[in-house]
Amino acid sequence: MLAEPTVTAIRAVWAAVHSPSGLSFPAAVSALSALNVNRYRIDYITSTATAYIGTEVDIAPIPSHSSLAGTLPWDSTKLVAAVKSAQAGVGNYEDFAKAAIEAGVTDYTAYLEGKRVVYCGGLGDCHTEWFPGAKKN
Repeated sequence: MLAEPTVTAIRAVWAAVHSPSGLSFPAAVSALSALNVNRYRIDYITSTATAYIGTEVDIAPIPSHSSLAGTLPWDSTKLVAAVKSAQAGVGNYEDFAKAAIEAGVTDYTAYLEGKRVVYCGGLGDCHTEWFPGAKKN
């Protein structure tokens, strides 16, 4: 079980990400990495964020972005456009989440050490997006 100060710090990152001004992806990754989070999973169906530190986890509620999650067809072109827009600093996390859901994303896992994010849809469709500047294996 994670120590309470770590849980509080992780949840403060989620609160900042989901605030109206938002916390950029690089800033969120940096903050979570500083807390030794090695990966995290966002689930739009259950409206949860799960942070992993080794074999320990914290599952936190996050704002629901759409009741449509899981019902829209997969569209990797829309997903890539949403990612590129977010990377360019357009909008905030809520804008990205809505666009990702509209592209058919139900959940995604960010692998901080692996420097990639794997987006998944309700029928098993997946798309891997490497962190900007990451060296692909």
